[in-house]
Amino acid sequence: MAKYMRQLQLDIELQLDARISDFSGPSWGPVVDAVRQLHAGLMNRFYIYGAAGSGKSHLLSAICDSYMEVGKSAIKVSLLELLDAPIEAITSLEKYDLVALDDIEAISGVPHWQRAVFHLINYNNEEGGQLIFSSRFAPMELKLELPDLQSRLTQAVSVKVPNGSLYADRQALVHSVLARRGVQLDQQIIDYLLLHGPHQAARLLQTLEQLETLLKGERTRLSNMTLRQIFALIDEYGQ
Repeated sequence: MAKYMRQLQLDIELQLDARISDFSGPSWGPVVDAVRQLHAGLMNRFYIYGAAGSGKSHLLSAICDSYMEVGKSAIKVSLLELLDAPIEAITSLEKYDLVALDDIEAISGVPHWQRAVFHLINYNNEEGGQLIFSSRFAPMELKLELPDLQSRLTQAVSVKVPNGSLYADRQALVHSVLARRGVQLDQQIIDYLLLHGPHQAARLLQTLEQLETLLKGERTRLSNMTLRQIFALIDEYGQ
């Protein structure tokens, strides 16, 4: 139990590298608007959903980071990982201003964890905290055995995250991340990545990180052989 509590404490430091400004593409507008409402205290529960790899975990990390930047406490926890912990572990989340619960569908078929999340919602409401949930499924599609929890999740403001099919979304994401990190990539690589790389945000960010690592210390002008190798890497990730 104590070991898992320490892991929860460290979770803030292990968050994915993401910022709200990264999600500046036109299709992300409704999501970013909802985050603004969260910050303004206009909602206390927010539910995002979308396919695996669509950037939900990165977004949760970015939201938590935006809270900590203004002096609030926030933590992101995967319920898939939390299932292996003692049920009492969830009480350690009660002290945070914002709790982001990733993979909410993981508690389907696990009634005791459904009750724990339901009690966390009730405590959160009483103390004025906020909760974010993410899932591959819309709230109505969750198959939960606890009707009260299903009802609470269905009542939350819910938004589906973009799937990356829009070029402008991918372009905004890549340009924002590169500018924030101070990384310059050959325009041919950026163009190829946007056209032939993965569309979904999480996989696109993973590919970008691989490219940064591969090209660290390389000359500004790349040889044709190097470009062919890079394009092959992008093709591999884009499949």
